[in-house]
Amino acid sequence: MKKPSFEDHTYLNSLRQRQTCALHIHWDGSIPFGTLWNFYQRRGGKLFLPERYSDGRLLEGDREIKTRKQLYDLRDGLFSKYGIVDVFEVPTRAMQTAADLKTMARAHCHYLQTQNIVYAETRFAPWYHAQEGGRGSTLTLDEVIGYSLEGFEQGKEKTGVKVKLIVSINREVASEAAEKIVKASLHFAERGVVGIDLACYEPASPPELFENAFARTFDSPLKRTVHADEMVSEEEGKKNVHTAITLLRANGIGHAVHLHKNPGLIQLMVENHIRLESNPISNLTCGFIRDIADLHLDTLAKQGVKVTINPDDPQMWKMGDLVHNLYGLGKLYGGQFIDTVLRNAIESAWGLSDEEKQVLREQT
Repeated sequence: MKKPSFEDHTYLNSLRQRQTCALHIHWDGSIPFGTLWNFYQRRGGKLFLPERYSDGRLLEGDREIKTRKQLYDLRDGLFSKYGIVDVFEVPTRAMQTAADLKTMARAHCHYLQTQNIVYAETRFAPWYHAQEGGRGSTLTLDEVIGYSLEGFEQGKEKTGVKVKLIVSINREVASEAAEKIVKASLHFAERGVVGIDLACYEPASPPELFENAFARTFDSPLKRTVHADEMVSEEEGKKNVHTAITLLRANGIGHAVHLHKNPGLIQLMVENHIRLESNPISNLTCGFIRDIADLHLDTLAKQGVKVTINPDDPQMWKMGDLVHNLYGLGKLYGGQFIDTVLRNAIESAWGLSDEEKQVLREQT
């Protein structure tokens, strides 16, 4: 794995000065662990390390997390020691009540403000925060979405950062549950929710399983995006992207790490004005690529694909912020490429008015 060095601090700081938009960022994966530590300290109760390591071995000794450093060690052990579900338990369990959802929405806006991200289409899976998620919540899906939107409005008042929600279907749910999630999302169409998403473990749950759920949005204002070709073979990825576009009528595709190898899919993306939500540092950290150059994003952009650059889960690993993604790509492809992808994010945004887009174009 070849990760950028980030040694050119002058260039990194110049990128930090640019106002940006994030179109593929997960709420639970973007809350700073320092914020989470402070939250749990205020709320009381205890945090524990998982019972088992990711390889199945039992974790021996005292599992209680007693210091901020131990919590960061849990995060930094993602993939090498602990499973992704176990690490994500930390933020999701901090988002199980109306008050907590609002608190974490404000925290997310504050994080975005520190990154000079002025607009975000933040995605989350409300199932994990509702009664059905089994994490202690007593909220309905509608309540989860509604309280979250209230929190983001409060966050906007404090930070000036505008957040619109994309509601994710977590792939492990049955088709009936997926439709229930979409139904709740539709209640908030044009009230803060701009789209739906298909997320989580891709290999076991290809997009065609969710055709009925996505079809509920075909005559609605909601847009559709799909995590596809992220964690599967090249052949499976090609099939999943094609299905997402032709069957689920996707307006956005998240990841698509093999897209550059498929001229037919590239043509579909261009002809249908589908945005590519690329997450280079995430793909690299998770081991789905060996180098960010493997994505060939420069070639895709030249072929007319609406390439956007995103942080995915920036607080789940070191140096995962949007600016780090832009740094690595800027060093590879130069400033004109960075100008293009930043402009693409503005043009591809689903929750910005024409006037807001014009203002951002002038400021970016």
